Amino acid sequence: MQGFGDNKSRNSNLAKRDKDSFLKNKLDLAKNFLISGDVLQAKKIYSRLVNEGFISYDLFFSYAFLSRNSSNFKLAKELLIRSISRYPTQVDHYILLAEILRVEKDFAKAQELLLTACKINPRNSNSVYNLSLLYRDLNNIEEALSTINKAIKLNPNNYVYNLLKADLLKDISKFKESELILQKLYSDKKIEDKKDILLMLSTVKRLDSNFKESEKILLDIIKFYPKFGQAYLNLSDLYFDKKLLIKAKKIALEGIRIEPDVPEMFVNLGVICRNLGEINESKRYFLTALSMNEKLFKCYNDLSTFYDFSDHPKELKYLLNVPLDGLNRQDIIRICFARANIYHSQKKFTNASKNYKLANDFKSKIYSSNKNLLIEKSIKIKKDFFSEKEFNLNNDKNPELIFIVGMPRSGSTLLETILSINKQVYDLGEIEVLPDIMENFDFLVKDRDPYEDYIKLIKKLAPQAKIFTDKNLFNYMYCPVIDKYFSNSKIILCLRNPLDNILSIYRENFIKIPFSTNIKEITEMYLHHYDLMKIYSKTYTNNLFIYNYDNVVSNPSVEIKKIIDWLGWEWSEEYTAPQNNKRTVFTASSEQVRNPIHSKSLRGWKKYTNLLEPALEIISNNRDLKKFITQ
Repeated sequence: MQGFGDNKSRNSNLAKRDKDSFLKNKLDLAKNFLISGDVLQAKKIYSRLVNEGFISYDLFFSYAFLSRNSSNFKLAKELLIRSISRYPTQVDHYILLAEILRVEKDFAKAQELLLTACKINPRNSNSVYNLSLLYRDLNNIEEALSTINKAIKLNPNNYVYNLLKADLLKDISKFKESELILQKLYSDKKIEDKKDILLMLSTVKRLDSNFKESEKILLDIIKFYPKFGQAYLNLSDLYFDKKLLIKAKKIALEGIRIEPDVPEMFVNLGVICRNLGEINESKRYFLTALSMNEKLFKCYNDLSTFYDFSDHPKELKYLLNVPLDGLNRQDIIRICFARANIYHSQKKFTNASKNYKLANDFKSKIYSSNKNLLIEKSIKIKKDFFSEKEFNLNNDKNPELIFIVGMPRSGSTLLETILSINKQVYDLGEIEVLPDIMENFDFLVKDRDPYEDYIKLIKKLAPQAKIFTDKNLFNYMYCPVIDKYFSNSKIILCLRNPLDNILSIYRENFIKIPFSTNIKEITEMYLHHYDLMKIYSKTYTNNLFIYNYDNVVSNPSVEIKKIIDWLGWEWSEEYTAPQNNKRTVFTASSEQVRNPIHSKSLRGWKKYTNLLEPALEIISNNRDLKKFITQ
């Protein structure tokens, strides 16, 4: 019996060696197919081996990697879970599975896997690097920087780690530090392919307002790497930032021709077309992006402002039911705003209220309110510059300046669109020129004139323009400055039913208006602005006009003519049809102004009385504004 057992053991060992040899040969063959670009044949080999019961770490990982690259995340995850169960001390399959979960925005599980990988092998720099990527996606930049520094310490020669560090420094506006890292990487002769380095360098330049250098870098990348789609995407973004939408669209379309499978290209085109007023095209591009990646939550947010998904039940069902657990805050905010907008369009106002509140509660954890800072700033400006006498003297030799001021969502975009029907008008949009000038202004310095600085800057944008509209709404606090220093200028104050205005601000996913996340804060800001402008409107009677949005949309022909007459322009019926204006619009109202003037939104606040309780309480105690509660 002993001899028989020995013989059986030898046969078993021979069979195992033959099986291992067979597996190795097949895996080598699959790798050779991959090297030659024949992905299909490699996939067939991996699939057959798995189906025939072969088990090895190399097989599971290689097949999962191939499946991940083919966007078959479901199969990749199944293989990696089997691999982790069988080979728990290996590290790479934890990293790859975490990467897939990060793409799927399942951040909690991804973090758990990466922390396990770090525990198994604390000196594996790749797991630390991927953990940094995860923290970046969670918008935890400080933690991401701390983690990538650990990865660089473990492997200082990996340029990809340094590239991520430069990217993170860029995200916190440390542009010079980021640029130093990128310049050092670009000078490294060991790095052969430098297009990613140049791409990030161009982004740093753009964010640092060095648009010409950024554009030059991107054009050079496209020249030397004409098939590199990301360069087209970034160049399109650059032109968008410069408000060159036709050029932005052209470049984005070229990028799609080169790389038609990149959903972000279609997202870009959706945004560009929306601002150009090409709403149907915008909808088509956004939906195309979603068909490629259903987790592009920005598309849902943008689409929901003008489309209710009634013809796309699959996308609507996903939006209304996608779990929020594990998603980053920005995506949760986008989903909640999108859901709220859909419920609003469906007249389900209770559900809409819950989602608007949820979205703003999450936003408030990211952005601290700036209400007190704005109020303090406006009080200081009033103290420094306000006089009860008007100083402004018109000078017809200077260009006509029209400052459109007021609260956000007060009808200002409609007004700007109406005024820009005049072909002599150049609309500057929501520029920061006057606030930037006044930030460093010292009125005690003799002969200091902010007007000259302002004119020099805007004349670079449109040297031949005779009339400019500046729609930075918070310029309302600079009314005394405008009156004192800006010759041949006019101020138009936009007012709207305060409760409709407050609600409209709260319903919008503003990024640059942090006080918009809280009804009480918005109301207090509205009242401060109202009380201040009550003083200024009584003082600056010659050059300040009150534009009442509610009156304009109720009786456009009469009210718009009042504005045009006050400006001293020749009247045309075209002013009552702003929807025909082909101008580009970059504000939250970019879709609404494409429609004929209507009064459907008036007193819309009454559908949200529970949500507006803090505003109702405050406004009911205001002598001027309490009448709006009973209207």
